[in-house]
Amino acid sequence: MAEGILATVAVREPNCCPVAPMSSDGRVRSVSQGHPVDGKVTVEVTTDESVSGADVPGEEIFSYESEAIHRLERQADQDCACERVEAHGCPVRNVTAAGGAVKLSFIAEDLGVLRSVVADLRETEEAVTVRSLRRSDENGPHSEPVFVDKSSFTARQREVLRTAHRLGYFERPKGANAEQVATELGVAPSTFAEHLAAAQTKLMAALFDPTADGN
Repeated sequence: MAEGILATVAVREPNCCPVAPMSSDGRVRSVSQGHPVDGKVTVEVTTDESVSGADVPGEEIFSYESEAIHRLERQADQDCACERVEAHGCPVRNVTAAGGAVKLSFIAEDLGVLRSVVADLRETEEAVTVRSLRRSDENGPHSEPVFVDKSSFTARQREVLRTAHRLGYFERPKGANAEQVATELGVAPSTFAEHLAAAQTKLMAALFDPTADGN
């Protein structure tokens, strides 16, 4: 049976990314990129029609109903979040953005590869969180009970998860963004992201690696 894991990882205010700033006043719905030519990559970004203005890079080349498509160029090999994911042999399948945070969806061969990708991203990015995981299942849909040892989480991590869940941070569409949850907790958004990342790492271990000790 295939053991691949479909993951969506969020990177808040990623380095070297022309896409994230475009989502500060709207939503980036999708991103498509061409192959490098003369050291540059052509990028087409589909956004809400409301995304416009002098701060938006590139030019708007097409619009239809509530969507607009912008075309821009970026330097190749700039060690951006997408390139770091793909350096692990995981092509990025989908890119969206909202509120300055970029969400990357990709398939990791197994949990070890997924952990390596997340660890690599956290070496250069300030806030990286795992938003969703789906394990390959060749036998069709099924329900599998998962037991999580709550004692493996610190009191602060439990509070962060509980508050984020209560405010609808994990819902689609979101009931609250990272800044709103951080305000409720009385901490900076970067501190919230740090605690959430640590808690999600332990959740990932409980879901996909029952032998992990949770440390």
